[in-house]
Amino acid sequence: MNIELVPAGKEDAQELIAIQEAAFKRLYDIYRDERSPYLKGIPEYMKWMDMHGVSYFKIYADDVLCGGAAYYKRAEGEYYLARLYIHPEFQGRGIATAAIGQCEKMFTDAKHYTVDFPIDRIANRRCYEKAGYHDTGNREIINDRLTLAIYEKHCT
Repeated sequence: MNIELVPAGKEDAQELIAIQEAAFKRLYDIYRDERSPYLKGIPEYMKWMDMHGVSYFKIYADDVLCGGAAYYKRAEGEYYLARLYIHPEFQGRGIATAAIGQCEKMFTDAKHYTVDFPIDRIANRRCYEKAGYHDTGNREIINDRLTLAIYEKHCT
């Protein structure tokens, strides 16, 4: 499968938000997290497009738009994988792991990456571990249903 990343723009908002909603709906139904990307729409996307330090990408698998990824540069060499989503029809095919690798090649100054995700999502854990991330042991309790695991990756 050929995975390609293309910088996203404001004109991509509707397509990417539709994929984001499809990707995060099941998780929202489980966790009822009011900060869920499922509830974030075009206004947040447009804010990110104008925000200094945010790099947003469209993810294509065999020329089909199937997801998105957003990185936030926190400081020199420090990046946070703020959002990564793949449409449910394309999940489980290694697309996210491949996309992470391609994104990270674009940040030539990177020394450290962080990401967080629901601690009970085994597929997410596997994806990030395959991409070279490891568990910091830190946790963030969001509500009585949701605890986030914090993972990181150091670059040499």
